[in-house]
Amino acid sequence: MRYFLIIDIGGTKTTAVVFNDQGEPVTDFKVKSSRTYEGEDAVFQNTIELAYDVLEAAGKKKEEIEGIGVAAPGPLDYKTGLILDAPLMGWKNFPLGERLRQEFGVPVYVENDGNLGALAEANVGVAKGENVVLYQTISTGCGGGIAIGGEIFHGHSGFAGEFGHVSINFAGPKCGCGGSGCFELYASGTAMNNRMKRDMKCGIRSLAFESIGYDPEKVNGKILSDAAEKGDPYAINMLQQEGYYIGVGLSNLFNLFDPDVIVLAGGMVKADKYFWYTMMNEIHRHTCFQVEENRIRISELNDKVVAYGAYVMVKKALDGKL
Repeated sequence: MRYFLIIDIGGTKTTAVVFNDQGEPVTDFKVKSSRTYEGEDAVFQNTIELAYDVLEAAGKKKEEIEGIGVAAPGPLDYKTGLILDAPLMGWKNFPLGERLRQEFGVPVYVENDGNLGALAEANVGVAKGENVVLYQTISTGCGGGIAIGGEIFHGHSGFAGEFGHVSINFAGPKCGCGGSGCFELYASGTAMNNRMKRDMKCGIRSLAFESIGYDPEKVNGKILSDAAEKGDPYAINMLQQEGYYIGVGLSNLFNLFDPDVIVLAGGMVKADKYFWYTMMNEIHRHTCFQVEENRIRISELNDKVVAYGAYVMVKKALDGKL
């Protein structure tokens, strides 16, 4: 039996797990704070400590690990494992792959989370066996990735799949990427939470706000879903608005790629009928061909999708299939 160490480095937390070559986690998913506030070396050291913790839990020495798959933030060079710019980590041109290779003495493969989400869904997820698979997560931001024939499509410069920065309103607000009206500025959980905070401040009354005592720091998508189930007009309208934005964004992806499947992940996409009906209506309105509803699927790998993608990546690489 072969074993692989999988690490998912996020802005707030880092997760590690050991997989066997059958695609089965042999430990629980261990999580630690990423300690981003302490600087680049602290974040890296934190990652090393967590890796050894999970190896100990698996009863494995580092010499028993055949390879390491890493999900990392920020623009990166997937060929070398160099993190080009990850401000939260304090990493700029940080040689993450090389540092991990020096520590563990095994091959290390580094990729961004959106690409790994696409890889996971196309190989072991709800889009397994499909040819062209797009992955779109709607969470703090709107990450994405493309898998074709079960492999990541990187594009010429390695940055394909940045769906969150496709503009859906050229006259819209400026985005940190330099563009205007980016999909992420409308459809992300952060954008929706900001709209709720604004509305609360303006005095709008809603069962959603009552459920959190009108505390703006507690707004989230779940309070909308719960309130909508009780017929709250504000919550229903907000979910329909979210469905509208996501539907417009996904219609662009269908028109551009005509994919077999788009897989959605993130808390908001599991919302209720108001969200889903509006999203599908906008997709049908804005695509130039018929899109069957089963071409849009919800991830079943949940918050472990990136780890599964990293497992697929390292196993394919070591088997000479990447």
